[in-house]
Amino acid sequence: MSEFVIEMKGVTKIFPGTRALDKVDLSIKPGEIHALLGENGAGKSTLMNCLVGQYIMDEGEILMDGKPIRISSPQEASSNHIVIVPQELNLIPEASIAENIFLGNERVNGVKISWKTAEKEAAELLKLLNVEIDVTQKVKHLSAAYQQLVSIARALAYSPRVLILDEPTAVLTNKEADSLFASMQRLKKAGTSMIFITHHLDEVMAQADRATIMRDGRLVKVTEIKDITKEEIVTNMAGKKVTESQHVIRKVSDEVFFEAKNLTREGEFENVSFTVRKGEILAVSGLVGAGRTEVFKSVFGITRPEPGGKMYIEGKEVDIADPRVAIKLGMGYVSEERRHDGITPGMSVMENMVLPSYDQLKKNGLIDYKKASEITDQYINRFRIKTAGRDALIKNLSGGNQQKVIVARWMAKGIRMLIMDEPTRGIDVNAKAEIHALVRELADNGVAVVVISSEMEEVLALGDRIMVMHQGHTKGFIDDVEYTTEEDVLQMAFK
Repeated sequence: MSEFVIEMKGVTKIFPGTRALDKVDLSIKPGEIHALLGENGAGKSTLMNCLVGQYIMDEGEILMDGKPIRISSPQEASSNHIVIVPQELNLIPEASIAENIFLGNERVNGVKISWKTAEKEAAELLKLLNVEIDVTQKVKHLSAAYQQLVSIARALAYSPRVLILDEPTAVLTNKEADSLFASMQRLKKAGTSMIFITHHLDEVMAQADRATIMRDGRLVKVTEIKDITKEEIVTNMAGKKVTESQHVIRKVSDEVFFEAKNLTREGEFENVSFTVRKGEILAVSGLVGAGRTEVFKSVFGITRPEPGGKMYIEGKEVDIADPRVAIKLGMGYVSEERRHDGITPGMSVMENMVLPSYDQLKKNGLIDYKKASEITDQYINRFRIKTAGRDALIKNLSGGNQQKVIVARWMAKGIRMLIMDEPTRGIDVNAKAEIHALVRELADNGVAVVVISSEMEEVLALGDRIMVMHQGHTKGFIDDVEYTTEEDVLQMAFK
């Protein structure tokens, strides 16, 4: 019997213009939690896509229990009990929780699907994750956090021997994450092996047994977690010493760019008022479900607040009926769901980057593609976006590099206010520091910036001022961020 349940040997994967994986090895022991680490674009997701048959390797082999196996589709992977919970949610909104959990893996009684059995088993799987909800309700009614837990339950329905978790805690609260970790430890004791991809190194140190570290499509290091520090992990990932973003005291104008008065949207938020000054970074904090995203979707015109609330830009009342109006008024928006709302997957990096800027790029009624190319190349170099080139499809970039393209899109547009919802979710330490530097650069150039974040370290590092929300209400504002702790923010949220 092999020491490893899964071995990937010499895996190479080449896309047009780039070698995404270069002779990478990965070995997973039975019943271990194995962290797969690396910066965005290091090749982690590509390696996992090869393991589950989403991509076909150009070179290399996969062994299970010491015997070579060929996996050419996700169905073959799941039949071998290798299952992935992807970073981006891929549930069917109009289907029920139970239907989503057993899609393609239906519970059959004779020739008919037994929905009674499916609903019973779905409830039991969710209970393993400490979740008790009505499994007959449609997925579209669930928060992103609960949708993530449904995705994990769907994977568990295949009785996985190898469970791949790609950024599983990205949309979870601390309490939900703790429940997930408890479930992971129970699965480990039952003999399930887990490949754990995360940029939260505290989670790695607390939960993982071993780690494989990748950089630029190559294997850098395999180590026992007890034999390495967080700082050493970061250095191996980046190939250099990386300093995490720290709070910077900035001088901010007293001139208000945007003001909201008594914004309300029934069932989401009530009587929310705030200002954002020119050149200010307003960090918006609160637990998942606090109503932060919902408020700023209304500010940007994605949804409409109830009559009675008012919005002003530079003291003049505005009616933001839809995002086109917001963009004309000089606003930009970076969604928390970048794959669904941020990028157009079938278009190139350049097309995605200049999407809101076509009016500015017109010359004699035609789009000046030379200028568009110059702008795109400028931001690819400036943001160090890992891509085969401006014409590469954006869907082939890592999540972190996609996020850089979205931020560059608004910088190229020359906006005056930028709303960023979870701007560094699923992004590595090095890229996170780069995004933070870009946010400060925007603000230094006079742009009013709103950063909505569930990461308290990010709120405290970036915010010139903190707006605290809880259950759809503004609980207060913190001005002296330099002297503020996580406890201070939480106490304000619950007061």
